[in-house]
Amino acid sequence: MPKQQRFPLPPTIGDLAAAPLVVKDALRGLRRKIGNIVPNMAESGISGTSQGPLSPLAIATVLLNETRKITSFGEDIARDVLFRHRDEARLAAFALSGFGRPFKGLGDHHRHNFVSSRYAAIKILSHYLGAIDPLIQEQPIDATYRALFAHSDDNSTPQPAQGGISYDHIALSTVHLEKSGALTLTEPDDPTPHQTRLIFAALGLAEAILTLSTNPSIESTLAALHLAADVVVLRKPAIGAIFEGLDPVSQLSAEYRLLAPPLTEA
Repeated sequence: MPKQQRFPLPPTIGDLAAAPLVVKDALRGLRRKIGNIVPNMAESGISGTSQGPLSPLAIATVLLNETRKITSFGEDIARDVLFRHRDEARLAAFALSGFGRPFKGLGDHHRHNFVSSRYAAIKILSHYLGAIDPLIQEQPIDATYRALFAHSDDNSTPQPAQGGISYDHIALSTVHLEKSGALTLTEPDDPTPHQTRLIFAALGLAEAILTLSTNPSIESTLAALHLAADVVVLRKPAIGAIFEGLDPVSQLSAEYRLLAPPLTEA
């Protein structure tokens, strides 16, 4: 009888390449859960007194509290000094890593740039639009890229209008990313429309603007993200109706075709 593998390998090379993203996303989820833990020693009846030493559970609780304070302080420094520059560096490839232009023979660097730049852009848009407790994961973005790459490779001829930009491909990537589970957040009761939809609609509009741009830069990418977010908020009813409609890709493509050219000139 052949010996079975204890840990089966991923079925494809693509799944193997996505393994680090799965680990990173798992750590993000774990960090989020730990951050929500607020130990209360008084309610638990665990408190040290002069009459005896703290119990092991009480000591662990104190250590957890102190560790959370130090971690919070370190995260504040990192967020203010390091994270901003790291996310901006990731955005450098945003305009060239989407599906608005035709492409042939692009390798893993295109896939990596798509995942990292979309991750950074979603984080910026979430913050800009006031999203509550956003959890952004890279593995769903990576899975979306593989599905979109296969689709675009079979349909690589762009629409001829407006410099060869394919609004349909951009709209398709927007809808796929919105459904992928890449972004989870705590939304207010009965949002109209869902805040995640606004974020991804702005992501696609920013991509359309930058695809029309001749020389996108970090500054123009950030400006496009903020401008797209402002415009999408103004068109909340239309965006909500699009995602609830029967053909959101075609309707979103028409929306981008209408809005992107004048916004690019602006």
